[in-house]
Amino acid sequence: MFKLVDSLTAWWPVKVLQPDPDKPGTMKEFEFEIEFEIIDRDETKRMDEQRAELIKQAEADPSEATLRRVQDALEEVNLASFRRVIRNWRGIVDEQDRPISFTEESFVVAMKHNRIRAGINKAYQEAIGQEGVRLGN
Repeated sequence: MFKLVDSLTAWWPVKVLQPDPDKPGTMKEFEFEIEFEIIDRDETKRMDEQRAELIKQAEADPSEATLRRVQDALEEVNLASFRRVIRNWRGIVDEQDRPISFTEESFVVAMKHNRIRAGINKAYQEAIGQEGVRLGN
């Protein structure tokens, strides 16, 4: 029986590609899991509208100062999008193979890496069954 719930969370595998330090010119795939909260279409639409409004500001005034301000604001919206749907993670370790807990600090460090963001975006798209949906860059 299918249950329609207000809040759905699910663990999902995230695959991250990064350069293999032992094999020049090749990529190595790593995997960890994230617990996502699947948000509804209305909330996704609001996030998309925020991004669109910021882009309009840049189009209206493409000065360097405006572009920098818009870029910073887009980054905040994107981080907020990730924060909104990520509840936890497992399978991430530090250089000494000690597990890294999901905290605000570890989240910020992880979001500084485009390869991790790309993996999380793809995983979320898979989790909701839509390849066209995007969380943030």
